[in-house]
Amino acid sequence: MEIPNVNIRASDHPFWNGVVSFCGVAYFIAWSYSFYPQLILNYRRKRTTGLSPDFIYLNPLGFLALTLWSWGAYYSPIARRQYEERHGEGHFPEVSKSDLAFSLHAFLISTITLGQVWWYSRKVNKSSIYGREEDPLLPHQHHNGDDDNRTKGDSLVSVEPTKPSIPCQIALAALFAAAGISAVSVWLGKYQLLDWLYLVSSIKLIISTVKYIPQVVLNWKLRSVEGFAIGQIICDLIGSVLSFAQLVISSIFISHDPQGIIANPAKLGLSFLSLTFDLIFIVQKYWLFRNAGREEEGEGGPGDEEED
Repeated sequence: MEIPNVNIRASDHPFWNGVVSFCGVAYFIAWSYSFYPQLILNYRRKRTTGLSPDFIYLNPLGFLALTLWSWGAYYSPIARRQYEERHGEGHFPEVSKSDLAFSLHAFLISTITLGQVWWYSRKVNKSSIYGREEDPLLPHQHHNGDDDNRTKGDSLVSVEPTKPSIPCQIALAALFAAAGISAVSVWLGKYQLLDWLYLVSSIKLIISTVKYIPQVVLNWKLRSVEGFAIGQIICDLIGSVLSFAQLVISSIFISHDPQGIIANPAKLGLSFLSLTFDLIFIVQKYWLFRNAGREEEGEGGPGDEEED
């Protein structure tokens, strides 16, 4: 059975197709750009303290799940046929080319950010980590006089806060196991491919819910958002609104299928979750801890100097 290309609708709905295309390009730019302030901040500081390890480890896995859902729902004839059987002839997943581009780009950039954590953890002097910016999620460590006798080479070591917490490690293992077991069920014919893609999209939503919480807690315990680039939140907020607008317009005014909105749980849920936590981070930055950064500027500290 040949599946028609329903993603090209310009001749049927020229105006709404143009609006959808604009929203897609705009949300891709906003959401994609939101990754770069953190990359740049990490590079300039030459360290990643103040950035939650759980957030960094969960991010690539979440965007891998989003990539699998988006590309599978868009390109797989089997998944699209199964979707059509459930939602009626001529209806297909509301996945756009901007969704494909963003999911893959986000996976690559979040993986690079994880690489920064690994790299700078080997370059940062351990004493600077447990000085002014000690990780509040870990117990305080008391140093004895032997620390003064450490060699210069010993000071460049991997730092514990760059590792995900035990709950995070358990969650990662459980998510991988769930995806793997269900994939075997698909291969054995006991599970439909579309259901597996829905499971993968659910994993993305779970990760998006969980990954922000450690960063919110870390900001609260530090009483500061230093080390967490707030610029990415502004762009993320704009991208969330545009992504949701694209989904709604495409489903209602082009496909004439309002069910298409909830039939794309990854995009719908991601928009609302991102919007919610973006607002929390904005409140932390511009209300709760708005003076924290100014107070610390005069103090200075290890690693704050910019290299020429």
